[in-house]
Amino acid sequence: DSIMGHRGGGPGGEHEASRRMKTELLIQMDGLSQAHDEDQRIFILAASNLPWELDIALLRRLEKRVYVELPGLQARKLTFRKILQTNKTISEDIDFETLAKKTESYSCSDITLLCKEAAMHPLRRFMKNAEANRLSKVKAELGPINMEDCELALS
Repeated sequence: DSIMGHRGGGPGGEHEASRRMKTELLIQMDGLSQAHDEDQRIFILAASNLPWELDIALLRRLEKRVYVELPGLQARKLTFRKILQTNKTISEDIDFETLAKKTESYSCSDITLLCKEAAMHPLRRFMKNAEANRLSKVKAELGPINMEDCELALS
């Protein structure tokens, strides 16, 4: 979608160089489909988070289209479980069902970022309360990632 968005759209129109680049890409794609020798063929795989923004001429050249939906409740729950349980310091109070319900429109990438953010909260909590002479005991005093950390990351 960043390269092959609708041509000519948007305020002020499209820059001439962008329009030419898109046209050239489409011409080259047409040339690829002309190859008769199997050793000369190229497989094109394209992905977009904004398929409705793609140029209609590009869509015509992509014969097969597969829509991959956002993960459902169970998939989100399993994703949280998999990511958070790789951390050896995880609290038993984490409710994966609640986290999955609160992240209905999240992708797996969004959930991964949320888990990373939650994992930073024990460190932030420790640093906020740490004294200079206690820094050598960081790992022991950090504490596990808990449900509150996940809730804070959600907010």
